Amino acid sequence: MAPMLDHWDASSSQNILPNSARGSSPKSILYVDAYDSFSYNVVAMLEETLDAKVTVITIDSEWPESNMTEFLQHYEAIVLGPGPGDPNVPSDVGIMRDIWNLKDSNLLPVFGICLGFQSLCLHHGVPIERLPYPLHGQIHKISTSSTDIFERLSEVEVTLYHSLYANAAAGTSPELEYLAWLSLKDRPDAQIPMAVRHLNKPFWGVQFHPESCKSEINACKALLTNWWKMALSFNKITGRGGYSPLPETVISPHTAPSSFPDAAYEMLKWSKSTSRSSLSRSFERVGLSAESISELFNEPGSPTVLFQSNGRYSIASVPSPGSWRLEYNVETHKLRLIQLNGDREEVNDCITVVQLWDALRYLMEMKKVDSGNSQVPFWGGFLGYFSYELGLTCLPHHSSAQAAEQPKPTENSSSHSPFAEPPDVSLLWCERSIVVDNATGHVVIQSTRQDDSGWLDETLRQLQDLADGGHGSSADQYLDSILRESKIQFPEEQKYKQEIESCKAELAAGESYELCLTSETSITLPIPQVESERLMFPWKLYRRLKTYNPAAFSAFADLGDTKIASSSPECFLNWDRESTLEMKPMKGTVRKSPDMTMEKACEILSSTKEMAENLMIADLIRHDLYGICGSGGVHVEKLLEVADYGRVYSMITHIKGKVRPNHPGFAVRHMSHLNTPNMSVHGLTTLQRCLPPGSMTGAPKERSCMHLRTIENRKRSIYSGVMGFLDLGGGGSFSVLIRSAFTCSGGRDEIEKGQQTWRIGAGGAITTLSTAEGEWDEMLTKLRVVCNVFRPLDAGGKSDASS
Repeated sequence: MAPMLDHWDASSSQNILPNSARGSSPKSILYVDAYDSFSYNVVAMLEETLDAKVTVITIDSEWPESNMTEFLQHYEAIVLGPGPGDPNVPSDVGIMRDIWNLKDSNLLPVFGICLGFQSLCLHHGVPIERLPYPLHGQIHKISTSSTDIFERLSEVEVTLYHSLYANAAAGTSPELEYLAWLSLKDRPDAQIPMAVRHLNKPFWGVQFHPESCKSEINACKALLTNWWKMALSFNKITGRGGYSPLPETVISPHTAPSSFPDAAYEMLKWSKSTSRSSLSRSFERVGLSAESISELFNEPGSPTVLFQSNGRYSIASVPSPGSWRLEYNVETHKLRLIQLNGDREEVNDCITVVQLWDALRYLMEMKKVDSGNSQVPFWGGFLGYFSYELGLTCLPHHSSAQAAEQPKPTENSSSHSPFAEPPDVSLLWCERSIVVDNATGHVVIQSTRQDDSGWLDETLRQLQDLADGGHGSSADQYLDSILRESKIQFPEEQKYKQEIESCKAELAAGESYELCLTSETSITLPIPQVESERLMFPWKLYRRLKTYNPAAFSAFADLGDTKIASSSPECFLNWDRESTLEMKPMKGTVRKSPDMTMEKACEILSSTKEMAENLMIADLIRHDLYGICGSGGVHVEKLLEVADYGRVYSMITHIKGKVRPNHPGFAVRHMSHLNTPNMSVHGLTTLQRCLPPGSMTGAPKERSCMHLRTIENRKRSIYSGVMGFLDLGGGGSFSVLIRSAFTCSGGRDEIEKGQQTWRIGAGGAITTLSTAEGEWDEMLTKLRVVCNVFRPLDAGGKSDASS
């Protein structure tokens, strides 16, 4: 029989010293992951606070060798994590339920968080019901008993992520004792349980999220330490322990191993002219634009990418004899490799998404460039994009979910799109490039081709003589003649507002904390009859967009039939050549106007609603990076800061992670090929694990994406994907493809019809505090940034329309 825990007090556990003080190896904790997007934050907090080693198992796992009792003997305690859904639904809690049915002789200490807390209460007769209103991403002070795990903690400020609660008034349990409560402001008589312990068994639970970056960190670490001391004391009294730790391989991930793709060897063969060094020439020329440079070296309609990273470095692709392109389609698994010179050889193959990532990692490892101009972030490699749908296939999926399921068309669905869909991945292999430092005017001409000094010298002479012509009025007149005939199909207001309410219904049910709903606007334009004008149209459109809305991650791509004009302000993921990863999620937007100052914008964006939007994604991004970097490897540089982004004010958070090859994160410990110092490999793996961007999905990511596919019922395609570069020197930079327009025009059918169609996505994060009118207005604010570029200019150089 287990000892009666009601006889314990904190002083009885003081002799249980931390592992490091005893000189022993860390003790083991088992963490049950409910497919939440905050799980690795919890795991990291446990390891960083308790000097324990945490093993992760998902709620839909089978107990190894079907022997739960024997398996659990190897752990000092078990933590049941947070997650979406309802503990009344068996599949939402999975193997959590098994823990409550352990025989007294096999008990081990348990700590439940949010969903884990609710599962504990429900099992002991306390009904789990809906709150009057959800409390997602909100910070509240809770009152405590100042005893047990809350010893000397009378009030604690914590982050809440729940829409369900334990209704103690409707069903009490003589076996449970509540340790903390929350009083709702509009219902001061209602006490919402925030923490509980079992009186006779070593079970504890908290309704809040101690791991959130806005929870009171020292207090939350203290309560975890208190719990850990009591857990170890229980084990000492009952004689638990003594079992050796289990290897990580006992719990295998759900993803099945895949064979290495032959296409990787073909890609390596096509890259044989790329050497181990990047030779360069450089000079300074303030005011020389990357756009003028790109125009000089890239013929209209030829494969071209121009990407600006973090507002400072503009990278222009330059064609070379070794240039080639890669395209991949998620639905068909079709990979195309297209040579751009010579006999234009093409290779078609079918590979899985996992094999695609493996092939990219292999190529970047085998073709690593060891030296180059250290002043620029790109020496050579890939420039291009990854779509939102490609990101969906990268998500971990509950065994009951259908991985990467595409939306099923309905009679009125936009899935019956008459538009051609672009590839889900399109990358340009770039051996020659020119990088402009927009801050200093430093221009670097570089090549990874062997013996390319002649081209470098000739290009240097050309650029020194180049006059930056800018964007002439004749180009504007030509562009305006096309734009005057544009037909814009805006989202239907009533439909979008209904989708907002559908999102809020899922939030109220506990299915998500935040859902990033989006819509699509299509613009139909005539195709210029003259071929040269038709080929130049996307480029001229991009130049107008960049002038109208300068952005830190402006970008242009002409990749086959796919064209992209982007003025994205949002960084998705950057990594350097050494060890640092960084992400800068953006959530919360206010439109600029004559009376909207930075001070007013900060006041608006400091509201509970706006801060909750950003905080939820900040916690999600921390989880993503902890999955790569492991405990001790992630920190928040800036939290909830408001910045000026040209035509809007937005709130951002800046989070950094440190890659340590000998200390892989929780999500990648099974990937043996990560034991390399090459940051290209680690950056690609981070890209794979973190797509799609959390700022475009909501949290928890997997469950949120599932509901968004149903509610939106369309493919987002390039919008909500990412665009950037993979540097053979080891670095990388990708922006979120927002404030962007794209097309897959140019096919014979469209040319015969004489029309081209461009698509623009826009949306916003739906929380429980959202209003249909407010979210509709925010979506339009973001839409205008790009949509206005498709209006002809008036005599004063402004768009004819304001919406």
